[in-house]
Amino acid sequence: MKRLTNAFSYVFSDNEWFNKVLVGGFYLLLIPFGIGIVMINGYLSEFLIRQITGEKEMPYWRSYKNIFNKGVRKSWLSLVIIAAVYSLALFSSIEFTIPIAILSMTVLLTANTLFITKSVDLFSLVVSCLLLLTALSVGWMWIVVGWPLLIFLALLVQVYLFTNPD
Repeated sequence: MKRLTNAFSYVFSDNEWFNKVLVGGFYLLLIPFGIGIVMINGYLSEFLIRQITGEKEMPYWRSYKNIFNKGVRKSWLSLVIIAAVYSLALFSSIEFTIPIAILSMTVLLTANTLFITKSVDLFSLVVSCLLLLTALSVGWMWIVVGWPLLIFLALLVQVYLFTNPD
């Protein structure tokens, strides 16, 4: 449980955490258009590097060219999955219900984080999936802005848990 507390403390210790999470939430809304996942993956990659090097601040979104370039290299799998989901929705009779959509997003975002971090342990996987599932399930009750913020915050905590085994 201390690891989960440390993960939230890391994010909230940044003086500009709200602005950084707000922008991440905006890009989360753009995932269906492809650009969102690219920017989120670039940011999560930079976030990961800062944790490994021991920096205390989260990256700024101002270096959007750098974030975009990192995101392009890290997003091919996610973009293929998004294209497959669109294909299924358009060319099959599969009905996407809200629970299936929530579970699908949890799996997609967790697989995405695993692809970026390339490390995980069982505790991190279970706790972060439950956190992300909760953010996706409960978040819709917030105002439109609150939901993406909550989900992006859960992604940051997930990356922290996957890369900090202590």
